[in-house]
Amino acid sequence: MHDDANLDGAELKAILEGHSKSFEILFRKYYQELCGYCMGILGDSEKAEDVVQDAFVYLWENRRKINIKVSLKSYLYQSTRNGALKVLRSQALEQRHAPHLTEFIEYLEQSEFSEDELAGLDRVERAIEELPSQCKTVFLMSLVDGKSYQQIGDELGISLNTVKTHISKAYRLIREKVRIVKKISLLMWLYCRRLK
Repeated sequence: MHDDANLDGAELKAILEGHSKSFEILFRKYYQELCGYCMGILGDSEKAEDVVQDAFVYLWENRRKINIKVSLKSYLYQSTRNGALKVLRSQALEQRHAPHLTEFIEYLEQSEFSEDELAGLDRVERAIEELPSQCKTVFLMSLVDGKSYQQIGDELGISLNTVKTHISKAYRLIREKVRIVKKISLLMWLYCRRLK
């Protein structure tokens, strides 16, 4: 994570007073990072960029009215998350059959803001990448492709019990490395959205 101490104090004051150079520095420093965070939530790079740009535009246009009580970085993350939530809510209305999406929206609405969300997603991604080869293949066929255990077994020429063993092992190894048991299903779902 970036150290944003140099963007607090005098730098924040400069932005709130309308110094465009300071705002440009802020934009360049956090734009890509925020796009990555928002992409992790939305699974759509274009929408993520729109949300982040809107967050910066809102900050600049309302800088004299906004009362920022946290660091600029935390404010921008919160603003980006709120923008992503609006997009997710509209998607949920269009896709009433998406229970995971509704669950994720509820989680985002109820949880305190934390930059650990993105770090948790990265840990899930690394843990999946580190799975043994066939275990990873079976797990991704189930998680990402949505295939049944029987379909996976037929395609790979392995028994149903072997498929179950691989998937059980994958979940165990991921939980050991991620250690955020309460959020693990949501993080897995986010991981799928990233791949699609």
